Amino acid sequence: MTVKKDINEKLVAKDCKAAYLNNKRTSGLYVVWPKDSPPLVVYCDLSPQGGGWTVLQRNTQQNKELFGSQDWKAYRNGFGNLMGNHWLGNELIYHLTRQNAFTVRFLLVDSLGDRHYADYSSFWVDSEDSSYTLRLGDYSGNAGDALTIMNETGTHDNMKFSTTDMDNDRWYKNCAEVLQGGWWFDSCRSALLNTDQTIYWGGLCDETNPCVATSILVKPGNKNCSPMPLPGAGEYYPIHYS
Repeated sequence: MTVKKDINEKLVAKDCKAAYLNNKRTSGLYVVWPKDSPPLVVYCDLSPQGGGWTVLQRNTQQNKELFGSQDWKAYRNGFGNLMGNHWLGNELIYHLTRQNAFTVRFLLVDSLGDRHYADYSSFWVDSEDSSYTLRLGDYSGNAGDALTIMNETGTHDNMKFSTTDMDNDRWYKNCAEVLQGGWWFDSCRSALLNTDQTIYWGGLCDETNPCVATSILVKPGNKNCSPMPLPGAGEYYPIHYS
């Protein structure tokens, strides 16, 4: 999606939280402009409950050939439908999360429709030169900590991203190829949301107790957000696409 060249960068919200603070309340597609980044089209959850989450991933297990068939380039650039199942793209996630201190929510819906979440107090990924290594802070939530714990398959925190054609894990095989999905593997998983097979989250979702939907959402931590709306509400971007 092209963005008008005459848009003033200073007037474009840097993320969905900034849009929410600027009194935007309609969830949908927005153009945001992180610092030192090209403008991005993202899905913003601007409901009162969401309060400005930027959606990085959605997997409702309806498209069984979306996540497992993608290579390194696809995971880098992003794929899918931003209004539905998608991966925003590692390069875009890198640009977005390097501008500020972000928190992240891994949201999972089980087969009964109950929602579970795992929040981490900080979240960013390194650049492509470092294979988009995942960095997480402290856990809170009701889903269980499946990303920073250490178990027989290692951990996901501080791991490089792997795909079927780019094996960066520490297993003798390729975790992404065996499990059909790009992820921050060690050897191999205690969590995997980017998959065409069974969504996995240790202690919550597995083959015998499957989850039916996931989302990964980020927004700046509260310590980085002004408690007041931005000035000039209604006059500032981001641009909303219905």
